Amino acid sequence: MEFDCKYAKPSGEVITATLVGQNLEEVRHHLQEQGLLPISVRQKGWNLAPGKRQRRVRIKTEDFIIFNQQFAALIKAGLPILRSLDLLKSQIKNPILQRHIADVRERVHSGAMLSDAMRAQGVFPTVYTASIFAGERSGDLVNVIHRHIHYEKTIMSVRKRFINSLIYPAFLILLSLVMVAVIMTFVIPKFADLYRDLNVELPLPTKILIQVAMAAQANIFYVLPALILVGVGLWFWSGTEAGRSRFDGLKLDLPILGNLWTMFSMAQLSRTLSMLLQGGTPLLSALEVTRDASGNAVIEKSIAHAIGEVREGKSLSDSLEKSGHFPSLSIEMMRVGEQTGSLPEMLNHVADFYDEDVNIKSTALLSYIEPAILIFVAAFVAYILVSLYLPIFSLGSQIRS
Repeated sequence: MEFDCKYAKPSGEVITATLVGQNLEEVRHHLQEQGLLPISVRQKGWNLAPGKRQRRVRIKTEDFIIFNQQFAALIKAGLPILRSLDLLKSQIKNPILQRHIADVRERVHSGAMLSDAMRAQGVFPTVYTASIFAGERSGDLVNVIHRHIHYEKTIMSVRKRFINSLIYPAFLILLSLVMVAVIMTFVIPKFADLYRDLNVELPLPTKILIQVAMAAQANIFYVLPALILVGVGLWFWSGTEAGRSRFDGLKLDLPILGNLWTMFSMAQLSRTLSMLLQGGTPLLSALEVTRDASGNAVIEKSIAHAIGEVREGKSLSDSLEKSGHFPSLSIEMMRVGEQTGSLPEMLNHVADFYDEDVNIKSTALLSYIEPAILIFVAAFVAYILVSLYLPIFSLGSQIRS
């Protein structure tokens, strides 16, 4: 069988070639025996829908961190990798992780490298498997795993902090939408029936409100399924390469949120690249892995272009600067790191800086969103009350006269 392979040489040069083998594991093992880093190995003709992006089965980050902490502790204590996997596979509570670690154990027992066995599962991050490979080659597996644990904890902390800051505004928005839907579809039509029976002349604001409410009530059973279908369609489209590229580009181009997305992507990119370089991965190989782990199609294209520039002998900072998608401050910090020979440490500083900047700016943005939602709800309720009671006031005036 033929396999499309992308691998990195010890010098950092990335090669794309077609190799022949009995199976995927044999091809990977053959590359690793030659001291090469397999980045991707795919059987020719295996992907029948190249435009469709496969969605990875996710393992809880907390469970993955606990496994790696225990794994590193056992190896540091002097236990062989196979014995460590034997001890851990029965203690893992997450059934998905347990199943994959059991398979890793069997592959290692059959002679496969740990990184090869991990990569074959298809559920572990590319950054992790590349780090394990670098640790195996350098003989510093324990420190590489500890470095990855710190990386995962930092990323998880940033994401949790950002998500927690969104919970209250999201709750307000949802509550507001439910309130508006109930008022427009159930409350206002009752008032419309009342005014129709009283045969009273309605003011313009009341007419507009009633017409909108009646239209919403009449079409609610068509609108809701349509919205659901649109949402499902967008979800599937976002799984294609074209849809993903479009959505990711939109994220970065949004007026205010785009800046936050850019800084968040820059922080994750810098931290990933720093961890790989500290683990002994060559720059070009580290860039390849970082590109695949970036999670943004636009950033991936920028890094792919930078890889070509770096391969030609240009500096990383100059290569990334040409894309126009990275903040100038981060580029300057990278340039200083390259000139002083401390690029991994400087990349860590870049990541810390943008993590903190995202936290501060997102908190400030949310502090404006919350009162804006409350003002909108108050204005909407006030408009409804005034519109519904104006006819009653008019009717009272007619009765007194």
